[in-house]
Amino acid sequence: MRILGLGGSHHDFAACLVQDGRITWAVEEERLTRVKIAFGLGPRLQECRAADHVLEQAGLTAQDVDLVIANDFLNPVYSLRYRDRTEWIGHHLSHAASTFYTSPFERSAVMVLDGRGSELEHRGERHGETITCYEGDATGLRVVSSTHGRVTTAPRRLDDTYENSVGWMYEAVSKSIGFFTVGGMGAPGKTMGLAPFGGPRYVKAVGELYHLQDGAFRQSVAQQQALTRLIADELALVAGDERATEEVRCDFAHAVQAHTERIMIDLARALHRTTGARNLCLAGGVALNSVANYKILEETPFEEVHVFPAAGDNGTAVGAALHGHYALGRHTWEPSPERFSPYLGRLYSEQEMTAAVTAAGGRVRVERPDDLFATTARELARGAVVGWFQGRSEIGPRALGNRSILADPRDPGMKDRINAKVKHREPFRPFAPVVPEARQAEYFDSATPAPYMLLVPRVREEKRAVIPAVTHVDGSARLQTVMSDLNPRLHGLLEAFDRITGVPVLLNTSFNDNEEPIVETPEDAVRCFLGTDLDLLVLGDLVVRKAAGA
Repeated sequence: MRILGLGGSHHDFAACLVQDGRITWAVEEERLTRVKIAFGLGPRLQECRAADHVLEQAGLTAQDVDLVIANDFLNPVYSLRYRDRTEWIGHHLSHAASTFYTSPFERSAVMVLDGRGSELEHRGERHGETITCYEGDATGLRVVSSTHGRVTTAPRRLDDTYENSVGWMYEAVSKSIGFFTVGGMGAPGKTMGLAPFGGPRYVKAVGELYHLQDGAFRQSVAQQQALTRLIADELALVAGDERATEEVRCDFAHAVQAHTERIMIDLARALHRTTGARNLCLAGGVALNSVANYKILEETPFEEVHVFPAAGDNGTAVGAALHGHYALGRHTWEPSPERFSPYLGRLYSEQEMTAAVTAAGGRVRVERPDDLFATTARELARGAVVGWFQGRSEIGPRALGNRSILADPRDPGMKDRINAKVKHREPFRPFAPVVPEARQAEYFDSATPAPYMLLVPRVREEKRAVIPAVTHVDGSARLQTVMSDLNPRLHGLLEAFDRITGVPVLLNTSFNDNEEPIVETPEDAVRCFLGTDLDLLVLGDLVVRKAAGA
């Protein structure tokens, strides 16, 4: 059975192909259009390039697909071509399916939190899903509890407010302290990175603007308005004082992060009391808060936590397709003995890579070393910042070693250098360490694998001076662990770097410039390499250097 899943909402569009229960291809629209989160594409969404792309890779046409399935919060323009044959399911259900059916668990509790999901009518008013909890086992997914909130429509859809939404609260604070991404959407990842620089000044005030008891989160429109007004008033008091303004921004970031952790922990504890499950699966945009995810692992009775790597709306394409297989196709769920692989994009040939380099003409020099890992590791150890392009691209917002920028974490100046010269972004933003799974306990206070960079443990105190470029201001790190069977090339490079330096850790960040999607094609990689201060590009087996004066 061939199932095409379409995902997204009014942003983060994606497509996934499941064949006989196996995810064979998945890609995000932004990687193909080069428009960040595919926002604002308007009528061009009818092209549905991600769907065409996954079908093309499988050698199929739309007529070869047995089922097209999408979540009902998806912009209908995106599914226009398939509208007459699309099966619609709930937005939160597609999130839940994405994380449960990619987990290693036979039975698990599932928690979905985001800004909002599917619409429903309640007492004549528009409401939207905000928090939904499930229990999953061999028979499928069942709702345990659900929270929805009234939608207050604004002139722009982006400014709508949603009651009882943890995602809305975090997004609202992010916008209020000046963090935006394309199209005026908030940038909560920046808020999470800024939070450790702040203090508790506003924690009490923010805590008075919502209600939390026994796993029930409530925040009214009046409380939402009071929150944004509080931030605006505090910023107005220090207008013109750059240092004081930055302190206010840091302290509000700290407050909303602290309360998000508190809320997620309370919700998780309540869900554990209800289900008694040992395991927890997380999805929805709030589940990209890797700091809170780790706090759940530390401070709740759940023994294991699985977070789907594309936890945001892009992941609903995968969830929809998997729901189509298990629920609509009436197949029994059995977890795979192999860890879920996020590497679901297209595999580019050596000829395509060579053509991309050749098109750059005299601006680059190319070599094919006998030992790719040793050559790259030596360059990294000498201070090179390397664009690393290998295999199939990752699904989700984190670069997991196939479309990555890599560097030496031992250099205390490396973070500032990459933020300023390569990524062109705010200097406070941290970078992730990547380490072989078998070595993680030597450097981090957690033995829990983190293959998708969605947990933030602490760097061991004695190692913080060893890997300062990936140690955040509070001693934490957004960790990625690697196994040789899931990513043999990245694992081999880490081993080579360890042999040279005695440190099996590299700095890993996404291969892109600021506000640009992660590179997808060899041409994207060459363009980013030439347009930034990257020192080296490793394109498959090719090592690419800039020619003098390029």
